[in-house]
Amino acid sequence: MSALKKKLFRKNLFIKEGSFLYPESGLSAAEKTPDEHDESYYEELLEFAVALANRLQSCGAETYRVEETITRIIEAYGVDKVDTFVIPSAIMASLETNDVVLTKIRRLKSGGTMLDGIERYSALCRRICIEKPDLKSARKLLVETDRSVREYGSVIYYFAAFMIGLGFGFFFGGSAFDALAAGVCCAATGAALRFTGRLHANAFFSSFVGSFILAFLANALAAVGFCGNADIATIGALMLLVPGFLFTNSLRDVIYGDTMSGVNRLVQVLIIAVALVFGTSSAVTLAQHIFPTAVTPPAPIDYNLAIQCIAGFIGTLGFGLFFNMHGKGTPFALFGSIISWLVCSIMMRIGVSEPASYLIAAAASAIYAEIMARIRKFPATSYLLCALVPLIPGAGIYYTMDYIRRGMGAEAFEKGLLTAAIAGSMAVGVLLVSTVFRMWGVHKKSKLKKLK
Repeated sequence: MSALKKKLFRKNLFIKEGSFLYPESGLSAAEKTPDEHDESYYEELLEFAVALANRLQSCGAETYRVEETITRIIEAYGVDKVDTFVIPSAIMASLETNDVVLTKIRRLKSGGTMLDGIERYSALCRRICIEKPDLKSARKLLVETDRSVREYGSVIYYFAAFMIGLGFGFFFGGSAFDALAAGVCCAATGAALRFTGRLHANAFFSSFVGSFILAFLANALAAVGFCGNADIATIGALMLLVPGFLFTNSLRDVIYGDTMSGVNRLVQVLIIAVALVFGTSSAVTLAQHIFPTAVTPPAPIDYNLAIQCIAGFIGTLGFGLFFNMHGKGTPFALFGSIISWLVCSIMMRIGVSEPASYLIAAAASAIYAEIMARIRKFPATSYLLCALVPLIPGAGIYYTMDYIRRGMGAEAFEKGLLTAAIAGSMAVGVLLVSTVFRMWGVHKKSKLKKLK
């Protein structure tokens, strides 16, 4: 035995079978009974669980994932009575033992989507639940995970924004110059988002500024002859701002039973949508006064399915980079975008209604995400997010806003209703699949408990 191991044995800190040991007892955290812990220990345990969950929430993790993180960690350390309540801006958690009842509230003021963070913090949660280290070691692991979360630099950030506009410029039927214009507008919007983010601007102001810049720039590029269709350039760039994921997640939360969280997200969606309406309307109105000779845009190009899938893949790659996706699983996540659009297109071509086609495609995306998550031992979030990107009804949202700007109330209502139906269908498709997989997971756990 090495000198280092002997030293660790003398200090009773040697790691055995994946468990960090307590110096005073040689027992792992899970092996100690509630009577052997004082109140400060439970305060530290609750604080750690909430801190890890808060990091997941700030990275854009789902409500149920944040709640389950707290519950699993605390239960892993021998506490069975745990209650959690999570909304997008706050975490409330409590634990109860024979002698102690503790509650912790954590406020989240800002957050985004950090896919690398979701994967790393979820992996840490699994490791903590398996190894059950003492809380001092667990905090060190959390600090190490904080340092390991990767974020792309400015070059990749603007390249990702450009790729989003470029890909969806083609995806929505634009020419090569329309797609390039969409990429330029999207990169400019990304710069606006980064600038307003550094100044801690609210979502309404950031969305208003971003949509104004992209819509005005798209119309300016069309006026000088760089691109032919300002609408396509605007739609392609607007994909960066469209709260499609937020709207779908809000409906998922409501249907799943997390009503407060779903309503909170839905209010955010409405705020962003109003900002986009005002931003694009103001920009288009101003552009029409400055460039009154702008020609009527040509009709969108009807590309074949292969080009649509490639364009959607390019746009999804931009989203993956924009949301800080890293690792070997990136190609598998991006491949989901091809699956989802293939399924959706095939359904519509054989006569299935649009909302039903999106529901089936979203369900197929969720199945792919759940399978890949279990194969690669990573959260399904990254795979699901990428698979759903081509299904985001960006064009529907844009034309709804355009009808509102023109005062065409009936057309705006009809288009908005269809767009909402598509988003709702996507949420239902994802929810059905994720619920089945989660029920299967519960069934497997109950069988394991019976065997033990």
